[in-house]
Amino acid sequence: MRKKYLVYALLLGLFFITSCNKGGYKRTENGAMMKFFSINKDNEKPHIGDLVAIDLVQKIDDSIVFSSNDLEEPFEFIVEEPAFKGDIMCALLSMHLNDNASLIFAVDSLFYSIGEDLPSFIKAGTLTEMNITIKEIVRKEVIEEELLKESELLKAEEKQVLSKYYSDNKYDITEDSLIIVSIDKGVGRFAKPGDIMKVYFTFQTFEGDTLLDFFAEEPYELVFGDKALGEGFYEALSLVAKGGEAEFIIPSYLAFGSEGFEGVILPYTPFKLHLKVVDIMTSDEYEAEQKAIMEKEAAINAKRIQEEPTVISNYLKNNNINVAPTSSGLYFMETKSGNGDSVKLGDVVSIHYSIYNLEDQLVESSYVYGQPLKFVYGNSQMIPGIEEAVSYMKAGGSARIIVPSALGFGEIEISDELPAYSTLVIDLELVGLNQ
Repeated sequence: MRKKYLVYALLLGLFFITSCNKGGYKRTENGAMMKFFSINKDNEKPHIGDLVAIDLVQKIDDSIVFSSNDLEEPFEFIVEEPAFKGDIMCALLSMHLNDNASLIFAVDSLFYSIGEDLPSFIKAGTLTEMNITIKEIVRKEVIEEELLKESELLKAEEKQVLSKYYSDNKYDITEDSLIIVSIDKGVGRFAKPGDIMKVYFTFQTFEGDTLLDFFAEEPYELVFGDKALGEGFYEALSLVAKGGEAEFIIPSYLAFGSEGFEGVILPYTPFKLHLKVVDIMTSDEYEAEQKAIMEKEAAINAKRIQEEPTVISNYLKNNNINVAPTSSGLYFMETKSGNGDSVKLGDVVSIHYSIYNLEDQLVESSYVYGQPLKFVYGNSQMIPGIEEAVSYMKAGGSARIIVPSALGFGEIEISDELPAYSTLVIDLELVGLNQ
């Protein structure tokens, strides 16, 4: 959760930086605005459906935001229909094998292509630049042939593996050919269509590799009757009552068949299902439970809000802090004076941060990511406490701040260490700013 709020601001901050005007670019017949550094006209071009391996470096205002050189494997993908005129697919369709070229386009196009409005803090026309080299082209027909061979091989392997179980009398086989390895049906009731089930489960290969793992701290909740995970999973759920536990082998035709599952499970892959049913509830029972949970959380949050002034006061006393709060309630303590510029509205601010709770537990630090967090000051991309704190600082300076929940994450629960309405202690370093 915390990464969603903090790292997202970094990405948006990078997008905001305005690129300079780029010279030497011409529009190709496919609509891409490009500048070629090397052209190999005698080499082949990729077509839609082909697989390409490329070197790619993406920049915004000379800041690298992605480089395929950082990847352990070649950067490969299938060439698809362009999402908008002038995107990377248009560029690839304009290039030959071993060509090296630069592509630019406005960031606006990325948002519009997915049906989103350009955020107000991104200047219209902000450019991104991609340096591309096509290293390899694999034709669509070759890929399809290889996939067909692989599928036939996987299909034959599955038949051979399952035959051992179907011919072994120690396993029970359902009418749909679901294999029951072991089962403790439990002592509660069985699920009916529309019931809410709380379960733990894992999908594993026969070699013991985990494909999906939902044996987390909280059980997975699902509606009985939903067959999104396949007929075999649905049938397995029907065989285990509340409190029961079982292990099954699900053939691919009762699961994800010839398609597989989102790159995680290959086509024609049977797998082992370990299932534990924690609870089975009617929809009315579930709604009543959720209402009770929400009421309990509301009571806990109300108590946190009521006690927060006392909690902050005790923290100040225990740590010998005598600083008065600002009018908003923020406690600001400069630890190092900066000698750079002060922050002004619209500046792109770079900060390092370390966030603690009042028990002095480190919850998150930008130093772990190895780069400062960037955001546009005054555009509400950052929690109010940090926005206010940087206004008191100069570039190069550092400070420790105590942030009441109203200036922090408020009602948002970041983690077990930072529940809703938590006071934050943050060490800030104002690394720099672009005015």
